[in-house]
Amino acid sequence: MAKILIVDDEVQVASALRRLFRREGFAVEVALNGEEALQKLATFDPDLVISDFRMKGMNGAELLEKVLRVAPRAVRILLSGHADLWSTSPTSSAQAVSHFISKPWDDDHLVSRVRSLLGGQQEPSASSP
Repeated sequence: MAKILIVDDEVQVASALRRLFRREGFAVEVALNGEEALQKLATFDPDLVISDFRMKGMNGAELLEKVLRVAPRAVRILLSGHADLWSTSPTSSAQAVSHFISKPWDDDHLVSRVRSLLGGQQEPSASSP
């Protein structure tokens, strides 16, 4: 079972993503900020990390730069609704981001993209068409 770490300081967004991916058969952990995410990485080895960009404290690009060092095999997705993303983020952080997905996302597209990025590590659940 593929493992996903979701990082978003908006509880509703984090909960929606957790429900979506659990329903699809993924093992999911949630962190509400970058520091909590780094703590979870000590005991949870994700195949994929989805992080919001704009969070209090450490932003998502900074977090994914640290994730690259701690869990280099994890696919790193930055989720954001902000067009000015890279103008506020250093180049080194941009290199730590594997993929970018904009908000609002389409559930089916997001799940399909995650499955594709994981390269078949996760079989579709019985409820999937």
